[in-house]
Amino acid sequence: MKEIIILSHGSKNENSNKLPLKVAREIEKNTGIKTLIANLQLSPPYLDEVIEEEYNRGIRNFIIHPFFLHNGNHVMFDIPEYLEKLKERFGEINFIVTEITGNHPMISKIVEEQIRSFL
Repeated sequence: MKEIIILSHGSKNENSNKLPLKVAREIEKNTGIKTLIANLQLSPPYLDEVIEEEYNRGIRNFIIHPFFLHNGNHVMFDIPEYLEKLKERFGEINFIVTEITGNHPMISKIVEEQIRSFL
């Protein structure tokens, strides 16, 4: 059994978690796979807490989707470091990390569509 985690930065602004939560709900609805959100910092739910809770429920396989636009320090260093520490902590656990949202080939089209009405 596996679960999906939409992993974002986190913010003190409560509105910032609305989009990842909306995306998670849509993915769960479309795939039938439990999909959760987690944040790296500043606001719960935090990645380690989500993993621990699901691990205690028997989940060992996670698909992690970094909900980030570019390959900054969080993506390049922090996320791999967090996941490595979680592997050390829990042992029998597997993570598949997808490409970041910003690397999707349609990202330019999405931005263009949002701008087009103003041209």
